Amino acid sequence: MSNEPSKPTDELIERYFLDPQSLSDAEQATLVRALQEDPSVRSRFRVAAFIDAELRFESSGEEASPSSIAPSSTFGDAWPKWILAIAASLLIIGILGYFNRPTGPQQSQEPIAEKQTPPTEPEAVTVIARLDVGHNQRFEEGFAPNGSEFLKGEYHLSEGEVTLTFQNGVAVSLESPARFSIIDPMRVQLDHGRARAIVPESGHGFVIETSTMVIEDLGTEFGVVVDDEQNQELHVFAGEVRLHEKDLPPELLTENSALAWGTNTKRRSITPDDQAFATSMSIGYKRWLDHSLKLRQDPATLFYFDFETDSRTSSEVINRATTGIVDNGQLTSGIWATGRWPEKGAMLFENTGDRVELNIPGKYNQITIMGWVQINRYDFALQTVFNSIDYSPGQHHWNLTRGGSLRMGLSSQYDLTSTETLPRNLWTHVAAQVDAEAKQSVYYINGKEVGRKNWNQSIPIRYGPSSIGAWGHTNRAGEVVYSRDLRGRIDEIALFSRVLSADEIREAYEAGSNFQ
Repeated sequence: MSNEPSKPTDELIERYFLDPQSLSDAEQATLVRALQEDPSVRSRFRVAAFIDAELRFESSGEEASPSSIAPSSTFGDAWPKWILAIAASLLIIGILGYFNRPTGPQQSQEPIAEKQTPPTEPEAVTVIARLDVGHNQRFEEGFAPNGSEFLKGEYHLSEGEVTLTFQNGVAVSLESPARFSIIDPMRVQLDHGRARAIVPESGHGFVIETSTMVIEDLGTEFGVVVDDEQNQELHVFAGEVRLHEKDLPPELLTENSALAWGTNTKRRSITPDDQAFATSMSIGYKRWLDHSLKLRQDPATLFYFDFETDSRTSSEVINRATTGIVDNGQLTSGIWATGRWPEKGAMLFENTGDRVELNIPGKYNQITIMGWVQINRYDFALQTVFNSIDYSPGQHHWNLTRGGSLRMGLSSQYDLTSTETLPRNLWTHVAAQVDAEAKQSVYYINGKEVGRKNWNQSIPIRYGPSSIGAWGHTNRAGEVVYSRDLRGRIDEIALFSRVLSADEIREAYEAGSNFQ
């Protein structure tokens, strides 16, 4: 990107600080795009933000108290008052120039009746933020988003929690009850509630303001609280923010610091509380828990292993399905580990023969199997996710090739290898539908179909003794030996005696995907 000043972009920055409401939605989108793509624009924006804040302070007539100002900011000490005075003059000239600038070509003296008014096109509605994840969220009527789209305006969150993702990558998590307004892509006003902002580089300069203060991001993660009585708190978890309070000089706050204000008391330092504010991850975990309860209570669920345990030395893997058809699994070898979320369990398969053994009685006309896996490496031509012991007619196998493709089959009917592959070291959702009545199988990765196969005979599906993590087969001596070892983690796997719809599989993927 060029470091040369861009006149149109600089004009947008100038107008933003003069009067944010003067920017149309399209101009706001242009400015945000420039901030995302060009570091020099972000730098000029931060300088403009600093000058704006300093000028507001200078105009208040108050003297700065050096002891009240935290360690110097990037610009603060480098801008003496005479420079600010020049900047103020230039800005005032700019303001005057802006409001007195020519508004267009010289108007003709033609009679009004003869003037041709060009048709005006309706201004496009700009989506400023979108819903990233929510848990039991409900908005008051008249103060709700348009589906998952948030435009400029006021919102009242009456129940639940949400995380909004702005165009510039900023993520703001809010907990009910909350009243807030989206002013533009770089500014949110919090009137009541609890909010946490995670600001990437593309969003530096993002602002959350309350009735008494403005918090300007300088590359950080921070939380703001405004209660019913307008008592307020500011917590800085990482990086820095610049705090602007009425009639006080700007103040730099660094990570692991927090302040509280009472309506009738002076501000005081408090202990920052990272756990007191929701994040996209914490909201996503609650959302997954709700969906997990729904799956384990499905009357078609044969087994549901979430790999949660109170004892990481236990050899018993609890089947959470409420049907009671399949017993708990037995951990022969393997390691209890951490799953998609820090508080979520998983099973790590790392050594030869690591597996969970189980027995699935009965025959089925339809099944769906799905789960979350994270593959560390592919050591063998085939590695097992879930297989029956041996491979008799009607048994369904689910493997991964050395290249990461799904390798699936129904014994004596078909084999199918997906063109899509599973990446290493990333949690991936996999699912399969097998319908013996329709003689059709469909396979999914991350909620999207990646393979479909029809076969000729209507053959019932069965499993019997099976394993997760390594494949067992009977050798000529009549002994079951294991191979195709998996090298990775599984933190959720379930089997249903019905075909889940494509929408249900996509819902399961989406419900379990907010773990970053």
